[in-house]
Amino acid sequence: MRLVHGGILSLVAALCLLGAVEADLVSDVQQRCEQAVDWLLKNQQPDGGWLYEGTQKSSAMDTGVVLLGLCEVYDKLPKGQQSKVREAVDHGVEFLKKCWDDNRKMFWDYPNRGGREEYMPMYTVHALMGLIAVEKKFPDIAEKYGVSKFIDEALRKLLSMQNDDGSWSNFGPGSWQNPGRCTGLVVWLAEWSGRYGPSDKRIESGLKYIESHLGKSPLGGMISSNGPKIDFTAWDMLAFYFSGNKYYRGFVPKLQEGVLGFQRKDGAFAAHTSVYDSEYGPEGTAAPCPHKTARVLFALMLTGADPNDDRVKKAVEFLLNTRSQSEGAWFWPTMNDPSKPQENPMRAYCTGWCLAALGAWLQKAKRGGVPVSPLAVLALAFIPARRAWRAGIP
Repeated sequence: MRLVHGGILSLVAALCLLGAVEADLVSDVQQRCEQAVDWLLKNQQPDGGWLYEGTQKSSAMDTGVVLLGLCEVYDKLPKGQQSKVREAVDHGVEFLKKCWDDNRKMFWDYPNRGGREEYMPMYTVHALMGLIAVEKKFPDIAEKYGVSKFIDEALRKLLSMQNDDGSWSNFGPGSWQNPGRCTGLVVWLAEWSGRYGPSDKRIESGLKYIESHLGKSPLGGMISSNGPKIDFTAWDMLAFYFSGNKYYRGFVPKLQEGVLGFQRKDGAFAAHTSVYDSEYGPEGTAAPCPHKTARVLFALMLTGADPNDDRVKKAVEFLLNTRSQSEGAWFWPTMNDPSKPQENPMRAYCTGWCLAALGAWLQKAKRGGVPVSPLAVLALAFIPARRAWRAGIP
């Protein structure tokens, strides 16, 4: 009886410790997200946007990603912070409207239409990330600013810029630079918006283009001129998953394992890739990157990966331990001087991505049973122990 009793107590202690560890991770992520939201609220500009700090101008690209992050983490924030986030989102959407080019049906990066025309697709997809997230999370704000109209027209224009092979390039149709780079991203945004699916010939063609690359990269997804790209594979995962098509969803587990196979020992994913796989794989020398890690984590969570997978939690822990000094922001370590993260020009952009990823993880972690309550474990373990004692089992 003493041996049984002692064994049960040891089991209870171990399970309680496990529950406490899981609870601590969730609690730490929530606290870190609240700090990051405070930083973003403090650094929103009077025009409603967030800076690309190297230019000291509010940027549609950065603002779109920040809105995505705020929407994704919103439900896990304290009530008082939620009300401030709503105001910030409202103001952020107002800023994005100023970046809209009604003639071209695309977004410029700055309200004064700075930047080269061929960059407009890149700015547009980033702005759409935020606007689609706002349409889903804050329908009243979306209605106030006519967000659906901008999404409709921008997607229609982007879909018209498809290359003959079914792909989309970063800088428009026929662009020599990064051909196919935006394919997964454009397809995912069109699907995620709820407006398009594989029944649309352009989406189907885009999905087929992605599929044609599956065997060409150790990551399982798209490649570029200088090797496989983590980003491309993350977008491919999202495009396949949100197609809702059983055939295309069947590729998602392979892509998930592909990107996780290139995770560093510290839980991160490298900032840049190279022709040589070893430079950015588990033994790689490329700099660990918060926003790259966040993109992968975000895609994993939206495509049904297990939030309790040890590799997933390693990525979460990496983001917890990486920040721009102590002020709450994340930074891009390969931009400017990595030893001076406070001078990094893309803190808002990186912080938006990290919030989106951690917010998505928190939503899945809660639904998946994290944290495990130590008191609940103790109560459940006590029942068989009490029954054994009553029955006189030695």
